[in-house]
Amino acid sequence: MQQGLSHTAVSTVATLNKASKKLATGLLALTAAMAMSASHAKEWKEIRIATDATYPPFESVAPDGSLVGFEMDYARALCEEMKVKCVISNPGWDALIPGLNARKFDAVMASMNITDDRLKAVDFSDVYYRMKNQFVAASGSNIEISKDGLKGKNIVVQTGTPQENFVREQFGDVAHISGYVKADEPFLDLQSGRADLTFGNKVQIDEGFLKKPGGEKFGFVGPVYDGRDYPVLGRGVAVAMRKNEAELKAMFNTAIQSLKEKGITKQLQAKYFDYDLSE
Repeated sequence: MQQGLSHTAVSTVATLNKASKKLATGLLALTAAMAMSASHAKEWKEIRIATDATYPPFESVAPDGSLVGFEMDYARALCEEMKVKCVISNPGWDALIPGLNARKFDAVMASMNITDDRLKAVDFSDVYYRMKNQFVAASGSNIEISKDGLKGKNIVVQTGTPQENFVREQFGDVAHISGYVKADEPFLDLQSGRADLTFGNKVQIDEGFLKKPGGEKFGFVGPVYDGRDYPVLGRGVAVAMRKNEAELKAMFNTAIQSLKEKGITKQLQAKYFDYDLSE
C-alpha cells in the first residue's frame, strides 16, 4: 500500500488508471480507424466512363472510330472540370450496369434515365438532361395512339429501357411489342415494314432518324410523354455509378452544377440540338 494513502484512495487511483488506459486504448483505435479510412479513400485521377454509342446525336462512333455526340462532349467537359483524366469506352447497352458493378468502369453516361428498378442496382448523379418521348410511324398512316388504335400493331423499342417498360405497361395487352439491344435497330424495322411504330426519346429520334436519309417517310404521332406524368419513364438522365461511391458522386454533382452555372451545358446543347433539354 502506498505510504500516506488510505485503502479507499489507493482503490480510487487504480480505478482512474484503468479508466485512463481504456480511454487511451479507445483513442488509439479511433486514430487507427481514421488513418485506415483515409488510406482507403480513393484519389480520383482517372475516371473510366462507359457508353452505348448507338444513340446519335447523344453518342455514336465517328468514321475514324472516335466516340462523338453531346454526351461524349459533356463527359469530357465534366472530366476537365473535375481535373481528372477521362477514359471513355463503348461496351454496349447490355454490358453497362453489369460492367459497372463488376468494376470494369467507374461511371455510365448513355442517356440512362433514373428509374426505381435501376436504383436497386446503381446510384445516380444529379440530372443533366430530361427526356421527352413520342411514337413514330410512317407518314400518312393515321395511327391513333390509344388502346383501340394500337390493337394488333407491331411496336419496336430498345430493350431494357424505360420506353420499353412504358409501352408494355400502357399497350402490352393490345399490341405486339419487340425489343432490340441497339437503339438504332427499331428504325430498320420501320423502314422495312416489319414494324408499325417505335417509341423513344423525341430528340434522338428526330436528329438520329427523321432528319437522316431514309427517315423522311416517317413522322411523330400522338402526344409527348415524360417522367413527370408517367414515372415509369424515369426522373431524368444522369451519370450512373456504383453504390457507396460518395466521393465520386459528389465530384460529378459539383461538376454538373459548375458547367450549368458557366453556361457550358447550354453551349454544348446548342451544338447538337434546337431544343432545351433542361425542361
